[in-house]
Amino acid sequence: MNQETTHIPFYKKEIHFFPIRTVEIVTMTKNFAVMLKAGLTVSESLVILAEQSSGKLAKVLNRLSREVRSGQSLGDVLVPESKTFNSLFISSVRVGESSGTLSENLEHIAGQLEREYRIRRNIQSAMLYPMIVLIATFFLGIGIATFVLPQMVRVFDSLKADLPWSTRTVLAVATMFQHYGYLIVPFLVIFFLVLVGLLRQKFLHRFTHPILLHFPIIHAFLHDVNRARFCRSVGMLIQSGVPIQESLEIVGNSLSNYVYQQSALSMQKKIETGQSFSDILTFYPKLYPKMILRMVAVGERSGGLGDSLLYLANYYEEKIDFQAKNFSSLLEPVLLILIGLVVGFVAVSILSPIYSITSSLRM
Repeated sequence: MNQETTHIPFYKKEIHFFPIRTVEIVTMTKNFAVMLKAGLTVSESLVILAEQSSGKLAKVLNRLSREVRSGQSLGDVLVPESKTFNSLFISSVRVGESSGTLSENLEHIAGQLEREYRIRRNIQSAMLYPMIVLIATFFLGIGIATFVLPQMVRVFDSLKADLPWSTRTVLAVATMFQHYGYLIVPFLVIFFLVLVGLLRQKFLHRFTHPILLHFPIIHAFLHDVNRARFCRSVGMLIQSGVPIQESLEIVGNSLSNYVYQQSALSMQKKIETGQSFSDILTFYPKLYPKMILRMVAVGERSGGLGDSLLYLANYYEEKIDFQAKNFSSLLEPVLLILIGLVVGFVAVSILSPIYSITSSLRM
């Protein structure tokens, strides 16, 4: 299902420093479904939703309301708003309009968005403590290198002693920060921000995402997150009435991980040749384990493929919740070991020559 997007000149585009939050979209979608079930029309519902909303979302809903009142379908007017409503949302709305199940499809979408938000929040919560520790360690290290170690340089210079390589390394770093710290610290901060910005660029995802899926500690967690999203998205679309071929194309264009994106788009092409979904999954054993393959095969035979995929999504989401809660406790000893090694290296580098000098003086 290909969707044409309307090109808007850059000088007509709205600039918003604060994007629409996922919570706002979830709440709006739930309220939309309730209003439609109560008997309101799409245009009436959009007017009420716009009055209840604020900021950018209110402007988007007002635009949708005007265009729907002019005679266009909701699915068509959502296409230019693709930055607010993803392809999954738009496709489900279009299918709901054509099949008369718009309110039910909106409920499915709200549930999907809510689960996506919960997963993202759990990941952020799991990463909060390690990030605080790393940032605090970074600035503490900068402070020691800038203000403490330079004092040690003067001490060791006055002793005129032969120093081990570890001590010379630490003192070289201290001297560098003493003379060029005002350049090094801003450079490190800017370098980090540029690196994060580059990693967010889509053209690099084909290189960075495969690496992340093989990265120690987090690779199993990332696989489960993407499996949950894949199963939930495809299952929801199938239950909404979207054929499996179109579902895979939509999901392939909406998944965040490049490797799983390409697998879904590749499956969509294989489906066109007449192969069954379960047979196609066997081509990607590292992405979709035997549990998914067997459940999909059962779903195909029983005619409940959507239910099977949603069952798998619930299974992986529960697994993700458990892993996220334990993620900080798994990373904590690793961080402590790394920090301990660095602190130990610095301490030994400073204390070992002092001990050697004092021992020789006693003799």
